[in-house]
Amino acid sequence: MITFTSRKHSIRNADLITRKAHSVYPHISESKITSMIGKDQVKDLFFGRMSLEYALKFAAERLKIEIDEKNTYQYVIESLKKGLGNCFEESKFAELIAKINGQNNIYSGKIYAGKGFAKHEVAFITDIKINADKFYRFKNKEAIILDPWLGITDYAENYFTRITKNYGKILGIKSYSKPKLQPDLSGKISARKLAEYKKNHPELIIKNFKKIKV
Repeated sequence: MITFTSRKHSIRNADLITRKAHSVYPHISESKITSMIGKDQVKDLFFGRMSLEYALKFAAERLKIEIDEKNTYQYVIESLKKGLGNCFEESKFAELIAKINGQNNIYSGKIYAGKGFAKHEVAFITDIKINADKFYRFKNKEAIILDPWLGITDYAENYFTRITKNYGKILGIKSYSKPKLQPDLSGKISARKLAEYKKNHPELIIKNFKKIKV
């Protein structure tokens, strides 16, 4: 958890996006349940009303929505409102929330860790020019990572040190690897569509939000 009196303003502002992406639409992550508990040890969760079987049923419904670059954000909102969201949905949602609040230099991407992709995606803010086909290993303050799935917001090097140490086994990140990010630029949104989202989803507006400087 962030201690607001001790962290820089940029991290604190970015964390407002991270928290909203995770909590504004109550949902569960079947991938988190599976990775932490295992299919063979599933118990009723969330006050006895949610089980892995129920979560996977939601997942099956989610997959009926075809995703392309024109409806990625709409898919994400529908999925989260139905009660399901994994790291992909949450990172894309963080992207959308940031853009609605005027932060344009935000992206999402997969973590590449050594010999392949880790089982995780995050959002990140950077002033560096981003291309879809490249891999980026940011120096610490070249990027801020927003990870709604794990509830972490931090500068790039700090973030990767933390997750490699604490979540490496779950996410498939070897201790010796030096993680990089490959951006996913699949989400396209026009100024008109962004204005529609802002009008139709006032719950995504962050009051007194200040643009984040990296």
